[in-house]
Amino acid sequence: MNKDYINAMDAANEYGLYLKVVTSVKSFDTYNSFFNIFDQQDEPCRRIVMLTRDKQLEEVYDENPTEDVDSNKMIDDNIWIKSFSLLINPNKIELGDIVVSKILVEELCNK
Repeated sequence: MNKDYINAMDAANEYGLYLKVVTSVKSFDTYNSFFNIFDQQDEPCRRIVMLTRDKQLEEVYDENPTEDVDSNKMIDDNIWIKSFSLLINPNKIELGDIVVSKILVEELCNK
C-alpha cells in the first residue's frame, strides 16, 4: 500500500470519523405551469463510500452522478472515497479493503 494512503476503517477509528455507505441523490427541479411552482424531486443515483464527521449522514447531493469516484475527493466537508451502483447491496461492500488519502483525512480533521 502507498504510504500516502491508509485503510479507511483504521482512519475512521484513529481520527474519530465515520466510514459510511450513503446514497447520493440528484435534485431535479420541474416547473408545474398549472400551479406556477417548481417541484423538487430527489432521484437516487448511486452509493458513495465516504469518511465524514456527521454520524447522521445517510444521503448526499450529487452534482455529477455520471463521474466516477475512484480517487478521493473532499466535497462538502466529507471525503468521497469510492462509488458503487445502486444495484450493489450496501452490506456487501467490503469496507475493510478501501483506502483513503492520509492528507485528506488530516485536512478533514483540521477543519
